[in-house]
Amino acid sequence: MPSSTTPARTDFVPVVLGGDIGSYALIREFHEAYGIKSIAMGTGFIGAITHSKIAELHHIDAYAERPLLQGLAEVHERYPERRIVLVANTDPLIDTLEGMHDDLPAYVSCTIPPRTAFDAVCDKGTFARLCREHGLEAPRTEVVRLSGTGPIAPSEIPFPVVAKPAVSAGYYGTLLKGFKKVYYITAQAELDELWRGLRAAGFDGDFLVQELIGGDDTYMDSLTLYIGRDGRPRLLGAAQVLLEDHAPAMLGNPVAMLIREKQELWKRAAELLASAGYRGFANFDVKRDPATGREVFLDCNPRMGRNSYYNVAGGVNPMEVLVRDSIDEADDEVRVASDPALYTLVPLSLLRRYVRDEALLSEVNDLIRRKRVFDPQRYAPDRGVRRMLDVELTEKNQIRKFARYYPEATDTSF
Repeated sequence: MPSSTTPARTDFVPVVLGGDIGSYALIREFHEAYGIKSIAMGTGFIGAITHSKIAELHHIDAYAERPLLQGLAEVHERYPERRIVLVANTDPLIDTLEGMHDDLPAYVSCTIPPRTAFDAVCDKGTFARLCREHGLEAPRTEVVRLSGTGPIAPSEIPFPVVAKPAVSAGYYGTLLKGFKKVYYITAQAELDELWRGLRAAGFDGDFLVQELIGGDDTYMDSLTLYIGRDGRPRLLGAAQVLLEDHAPAMLGNPVAMLIREKQELWKRAAELLASAGYRGFANFDVKRDPATGREVFLDCNPRMGRNSYYNVAGGVNPMEVLVRDSIDEADDEVRVASDPALYTLVPLSLLRRYVRDEALLSEVNDLIRRKRVFDPQRYAPDRGVRRMLDVELTEKNQIRKFARYYPEATDTSF
C-alpha cells in the first residue's frame, strides 16, 4: 500500500463489476497500489464487500448492457474529471463486456482481449489446437454438440473421463439450475444421462469429454499473465494449488496455493496469447500428470482469475500492472511474482488436513512460521466488526463444505 505521505490517485476511479471474493481481491489491489476506493457495481455483494471501508456500492438491476452503461454514466456524473477503469473477474461478465465494448464511452478504460482472441483461447476446443501449435500439451478431447435432438456417439476416450462445457460463459445459466461445473464420469451410461439432462434443461451448447489426468489437488497449477497493449507480457505469475473448492458449482476453484516459478510455461503461454492477438489478463489451469510428469494445459480464462491476489503474495500487484499499461501508458519490463508465499482462503487447520505430501506440508508450515501467509479477505485498513464477522463465518463454513463434499483427499481430486 502507498505510504501515508503518498497522495491517492485522483485521475481515475476503479469500477469493479461483481460481488464475490474475486471482486473483493481487485478492490483491495486497487487500494493497496493507489490508496483509492473502488466502486463495486453489481446486483448483489458478499458481506466482505457490503461492509467494506474501501468500496462504495453501486447496485444495478442486471449484468446487461443497458444497466451497465447507465451505471457507468452515473459514476461519471459523480467523477466527471476522472477516467473510469472498468474491470471484471468472471467469464460471464467478461463475455458481456466483449459484447458491449465498442459502445463503452470514451471516459471508460476497459482492457479485455479482442473478440477474435477471446473466442480463440476461451473455447476449450480451439484452445487445444493452439496449445499443440505452441508446444504445449492439452488433454485428449472430444467435442460433443448438444444442439438438436440427434443421437450422440459414445466416447472413444477410455473411462474415467472428465466432462465440462466448452465455453464457460455460456453455461452460467445452466449452472444455476443445479448442474455441476465439471463432471467425473466412470461409464458411458453416466455420459448418456448427462446429455439427456442437459438437453432437457435447454442447454444447446458444446460440451467436452476429456481424458482424466490423475493426481490430487496439489497436481494443479495456475498461471497468470498480463499482455500489454504492445503484445508483450507485463506480468508473469504462477502458483501450485494445495486445495480446491469441491462444492458442485465451485468445483476446481483453488482455495489455497503456493507461489511457484514456471519460466518455460510462461514463455510458451505468452507466445500463444500473442499469436492470437490477445491483450489483458489471462489465467491458465495446468495439471501435472503424476504418471508421466507431463504438464497438461486444461483451459484458459480471459481474466486475472478469482485468486488474482496470489500474485500480490508473490510480489506483484495486478491492478498496478493494469494501470501502468492502460492509463499511464508506461513501457515497463515484465514483472515476475515469485516471492515465496502461502495464499489461502480457508483456515490453516483445514488446509493442513488435506496436504498429504510431507515436503509440501513442511513448506506450508515453514511459510506459516515466517508469517508469509496471505488471505485477501484479511486486510488491516479494512477491518471492522461486521466485515470481519462475515469473513470469519465464511471461512468457518469452509469446514462444513469440505466435510460434506470432499471429506478426504483422493488420488483424482474427485
